[in-house]
Amino acid sequence: MDDGTKIKKFHNLVFINGGTPTVYDWKQIRKATDNAVTMNAETTEYDYIVDESPTLVLEKYKPGMSLPITMYKGEADYEYFYDKYYNLKTGADAESKILLIDYAHGTTSYNAWLADCVVVIDSMNPVESTITANITMNGTITQGTATVTAGVPVFTAATETQFVMTFTCTESAVAEAGATIQCGGVEKLTDASGKASFTLIDGLTYTVGVTNGTEEASDIFEADSGVTTMALAMV
Repeated sequence: MDDGTKIKKFHNLVFINGGTPTVYDWKQIRKATDNAVTMNAETTEYDYIVDESPTLVLEKYKPGMSLPITMYKGEADYEYFYDKYYNLKTGADAESKILLIDYAHGTTSYNAWLADCVVVIDSMNPVESTITANITMNGTITQGTATVTAGVPVFTAATETQFVMTFTCTESAVAEAGATIQCGGVEKLTDASGKASFTLIDGLTYTVGVTNGTEEASDIFEADSGVTTMALAMV
């Protein structure tokens, strides 16, 4: 983005993890009508005896968001939060990861935050067709950069590298569409080319399996960001 360009809402992307803590299935928040980040500053006031006036110290931030999601059946963001609402998710089931990407800062990769978060459903309002989720970032925010390819984000930080792994399923050397691939507890169906993609973490060990209801194949491997494809041949 050139200097002097006004930053707008669509320059700041928000993703929520609909997968597991080790296999990310990022859902982009697309139908929210607000994406403001509230910093929730925590301060302490010290009234030192040597000073006439108290001293205010900014201790930390605890960023969060209130996302009013317009309810469109079938939209990934609405379905994700509806599941939290309908099933009254609490505890660990209300925890996830959030990824914020700032397209205003960067060229081929962009400034990004990755953080654990807790999702609290504030309201479901069918009159206004909105379901509102309050998201609070927990623990330490990891700063880094991210890219987005075909709607799939990849985050890179000094301590953790994500990358997209694409599995191709075949049966009798023919691409198998509609097969179910499970990797690290996340399931996806293969497309017309027999492919399905998952966001993995470099260096972790994963179990991957595929089935079409009749035949199956599986493997155990260590994720390597230098190897981004794997073939799964059902027998």
